[in-house]
Amino acid sequence: MPRSKRVKIRSSRVDSRISGEVRRLDDLRKAEVRRIESMRELDLHYNTKIAKLTDRNQRSIAKTEKGRINAVFAADRANVGLAAARAEMVAQNLAERVDTTAKTAQVQTEASAVALRVSNEATALALTNRILPLEQAQWGTLGGKVQRTEDRATFRWTTERVIAVIGVASAIVMYILSHPSPIVP
Repeated sequence: MPRSKRVKIRSSRVDSRISGEVRRLDDLRKAEVRRIESMRELDLHYNTKIAKLTDRNQRSIAKTEKGRINAVFAADRANVGLAAARAEMVAQNLAERVDTTAKTAQVQTEASAVALRVSNEATALALTNRILPLEQAQWGTLGGKVQRTEDRATFRWTTERVIAVIGVASAIVMYILSHPSPIVP
């Protein structure tokens, strides 16, 4: 029996040890639960702060991006306006060149027409001066009616030629004056 007492004592020691260890384990579990709850609260708190900062950062980025895009659009609009102004200046310069070229062409055409007219008149006068003595000499030497008819026919034919040349030259001059051709510089 004494043995059983011993066992009982040991048993009560063991029981007290076990109950002490159980209490320590219970305390550790409670402390762990408090620590986990504290960690959850901190996690929730900091996640909320991070979400607020992220949201504020996103809004700031969006505002900056909006400003950048507006600046790019403003620059594009300015470039379009500048390109339109340049195109207008080029069109004005081209119109001035065309006007100047047209006036120059008109003056040159008129000068050419006058020179051609004077040349044609001088040629006609020279031909008339050369033909007239020949015709007078033929008429004076032959004296016959038949010969006179032939001479007149020859004279008319030569005069008709001269008149035709003058008419064609005049028609060409009139055509050039009424239809000036564009001169490309």
